[in-house]
Amino acid sequence: MTSCFVLGNGPSLADVKNETLDTLPTFGSNRIFMKYTTPSYYCCINPTEANKYPKEIEELECIEKFVTNKVSIPGCTPLRSTVSVQFSVSPRWAVQEGYSVTFVLLQLAYFFGFRTVYLLGVDHRYIQPPAPNALITWRGEDVNHFDPNYVKDGDKWNCADLQKSEMFFAIARDVYEMNGRRIINCTEDSALDVFERGHID
Repeated sequence: MTSCFVLGNGPSLADVKNETLDTLPTFGSNRIFMKYTTPSYYCCINPTEANKYPKEIEELECIEKFVTNKVSIPGCTPLRSTVSVQFSVSPRWAVQEGYSVTFVLLQLAYFFGFRTVYLLGVDHRYIQPPAPNALITWRGEDVNHFDPNYVKDGDKWNCADLQKSEMFFAIARDVYEMNGRRIINCTEDSALDVFERGHID
């Protein structure tokens, strides 16, 4: 199998049937288990997220699960973050976070040899305070993810940094293309224009 899905957690993922996700290997992250409990590979690089749901992460049945080395969860491979590389082709050594767990998933998909990556659920738009990367206390219903309870009222949440994440997505695109691989954004109505576009059909 040379193709896979890399899943973001944006609102559009709610419209993708799990039966569709079952057709290819999948890379999921953070609270993907609220929708899809059988990703092939799982990653949580954010300690805030990993500390909230260790039991749910431990119970996921995946080929391999990767969690930041700042949090210990049984059955998970620890991931070390680095700024010494822009795109890691050896994530078991370290990964570049790139301001988005999706960027980490792209490094993992590359490492596992997938030649075509289809992005789903990468809406790339957030309603949030104008404070990229800030750790905030979320208030109200979550409008940024596939489930309105993904981030609950009162939860701690790191604001997205769309501009900087786009810089790293462009690096991922270039690394893939230089090595004869492709990243195709099949997210419906995505605001991310770094990758070539496709459609889930």
